Amino acid sequence: MSKRMSISLAIALLTLAPGLTAQETTMYAANPLRLDLRVLGQPPLDVIPPGECAITSLVFGADGCLYGGTSGKRAHLFVLDPKWGHVFPLGHLPGQESIFHALAAAPDGSIYIGTSLFNQGRIDERGKDILLRYKGYEGGHIYRFTPGKELQSRNRTQTPDPSRPLPFALDLGVAVPGESVVSLIYGNGVLYGVTFPGGHFFVMDLKTGKTLDKGPICGLPLNEEPFRSIPRALVLDTKGRVWGTGDYGALFDYWPETEDLTRHPDRRIPCEMGREYKAIVDAMVLSRDGTIYGGTSDGFVFRFDPETMKIQNLGKPIWQQRIRGLAFSQDGDLWGVGGEPGGSARVFVYRTQAGSFESGGMLHVNRTPYYAWLAYEAESMVAGPDGTLFIGETGRLAHLYLLYPWK
Repeated sequence: MSKRMSISLAIALLTLAPGLTAQETTMYAANPLRLDLRVLGQPPLDVIPPGECAITSLVFGADGCLYGGTSGKRAHLFVLDPKWGHVFPLGHLPGQESIFHALAAAPDGSIYIGTSLFNQGRIDERGKDILLRYKGYEGGHIYRFTPGKELQSRNRTQTPDPSRPLPFALDLGVAVPGESVVSLIYGNGVLYGVTFPGGHFFVMDLKTGKTLDKGPICGLPLNEEPFRSIPRALVLDTKGRVWGTGDYGALFDYWPETEDLTRHPDRRIPCEMGREYKAIVDAMVLSRDGTIYGGTSDGFVFRFDPETMKIQNLGKPIWQQRIRGLAFSQDGDLWGVGGEPGGSARVFVYRTQAGSFESGGMLHVNRTPYYAWLAYEAESMVAGPDGTLFIGETGRLAHLYLLYPWK
C-alpha cells in the first residue's frame, strides 16, 4: 500500500467513526514538595550496601510500622516507624538473595518472609541464565520474624547493622522444593503464595506447619519470557477467597473452606494484542466496596468484581509497560507507579469518582538535601495508616520514596 493510500484510508476511518474518543487522561504535575525519600539506614556507615538494597517488597505490620524487603547479593529486612520517620536496617537473611513481593503481616504482629533467587539476568540471555540458576536449587524458605522481640532486645543507643543476620527470624522451611517464592499474602492463619519458575500455588497452614502444593497455575517456562504468566500479586476478597492470574492472564480463585482452586479461562486481564501468552498481573488491591483493582505487565489498569465476575479495562495511564504498584489514598483514589526496566518510574492516579486518570510524571524529590533527585525503577507500593504512600525503588543504589497525595 502506498503512503498516499495509507493516509487516505486513515482519514476515511476517522470520518466514518466520529464517536471514537481518546482515553480520558489529564496531566497532573506532581509537586516535588509532596515527595520525600529515605536512605536505607544512617549514612555514611550504616546503610544497606549498593547491590543489596533494591526494595522489592513492602508491607505494614500490626504495630503500625512499615517493613521492607530487598533483593540483590543478599536479602535484607528493614523497618520504618512513622513516629520517627527514618529507616532502620534489621539485618539480612544468610544465604538468601531476594524478598520479591513476599512480605505478609499477621494480626499478632508477626512478619512472614518468602525468599527467592535474584531473578534478574542479562538482557542478551533472554531469561536462559535465570532458569539455569535453578538447577539444584533447594527452594525458597518461609521465615517468621517477631518485631516485638527484636525491638525489646535493641539497646537504646544501638545503631543499625546491615551486616548482622536477621535476629528472631524462625525458619519455617522450604515452601515448594526447587522453587522460589515470588508472591505471598496472609489470611486467617494461612499463607498463600506463588512460586517461580514452576508457577505453583501453595497454601501453608501456620498452625500445623503443613504446606499444600496445589500445582502449577501456568504452563512450562519459556526462555524468551521465563516469568510468562506467573502472577506477581495475590489478593483476598471480602469473603476470604484468594485471587490471582495464570496462563494467558486468566483469573483463578482459591476457596480456603473447600481447598478448591478454580481457573476462569474466559476471564482474562487486559493486554496488548499478540502478548496474551505472557500477560502478567503486577499488582492487585482490594477497594472499600469489595471490587479488586489490578495493574498488568503491559501497563493496563483494570477493575474486577468478584461477585459478577466482570472485568473492566480502565485504560493505560502511562505509555510504558509494567504497573508495578497500586495503593488507595484515604479519599478513595487509586494511585500507582509504573515503568519499564531501564526507564524512569512514573506516578499516576485514577480518580475513582470521575473515572479518569491523571499523570503525576516522574518520581522525583526536590527538597533538602535531595534536589532534583530522580527515581528509576520501582517495584512496590503501599499506603500507610495516615494516607502516606510508600514506594520502593529498585536500582543498585535504592531509596524509599514517600508520596503525600493530599489535594
